[in-house]
Amino acid sequence: MQRDIGKPLFDLFLLITSAAAFVAATALPSIEIVGDLSPGFFPKLLSGLIFLFAIPCLIKDFREWWSVRSAVPTTPRSVKVRSVAQWLFIVALLIGYMLAFERLGYVVSTASFTFCCVLGLVVLSGVWGEQSMAQRGKSVLGALVFAVVLAVAVFYVFNDLFEIPLPA
Repeated sequence: MQRDIGKPLFDLFLLITSAAAFVAATALPSIEIVGDLSPGFFPKLLSGLIFLFAIPCLIKDFREWWSVRSAVPTTPRSVKVRSVAQWLFIVALLIGYMLAFERLGYVVSTASFTFCCVLGLVVLSGVWGEQSMAQRGKSVLGALVFAVVLAVAVFYVFNDLFEIPLPA
């Protein structure tokens, strides 16, 4: 096992940004939009939940990091290259998503982004090469179903429940 500070640092980043988001949400006006909910309700709720769930993750990941005593990291070069490739892939997908959002609409662009993200990370992680053709077919089908259901469900929640229109 190697000593990797990345997980505890990410957890700490989540704690700090969720606390900052909560503070920023308190500055939103406290007018009632629908029922008793103010515009700051959901940002406060989500940032508070992220903060609460990040605490045990930080403790667990810090303990794991602290328990590993190897002084010299033994991460193979291929793992480092894969990690950089995954980050660059996600950044490129996000840029493409932002550019396609208005043209294609929410459902198509979000489903495409999610599908490409899931399959791309499976390929870049090396799992794709270890799968049989049947497993690859299931992976593609599962990613497609997940992407479509996620996009349609979020579209429904925002359009019909919150009455916040998204581009179709």
